[in-house]
Amino acid sequence: FQPNVRTFDTPSAPLALLSALLFTLGLSDLVAISQAPSVSLTHFAAQAPVRLMTFFSIALWSFSHSPKWFTYKAGAVKHHGWGEGLNNRVIFAFAFVEMISWFWVWTTLREERRDFLLKEQAARRKAEDVRME
Repeated sequence: FQPNVRTFDTPSAPLALLSALLFTLGLSDLVAISQAPSVSLTHFAAQAPVRLMTFFSIALWSFSHSPKWFTYKAGAVKHHGWGEGLNNRVIFAFAFVEMISWFWVWTTLREERRDFLLKEQAARRKAEDVRME
């Protein structure tokens, strides 16, 4: 009995889809960050919580369906089919790092949004003072 050797050398449909998805997300982030600060802040303020919850869900799924989970029983594993590829340490590590990173981005954006609004108010007041004179 020889185990299946799985490498990234052989092209496959799931890897092609994954590469297209990651390319699209990366490109949209690069376009958003190159825009004006208000547009960039709005884009990432909407994206950060969604991505945070998505990667939290993936990390939780991956960990809760692994042998490390406290309710795991060796003979009671049911194969669901669609989520089997998410039950490994690589997916968990990637999702966990992404989750922590997006939490950091979300908290930083909240601080920057407050500073951005204060600067915007100061600019409005200055413009109103110039008009009043």
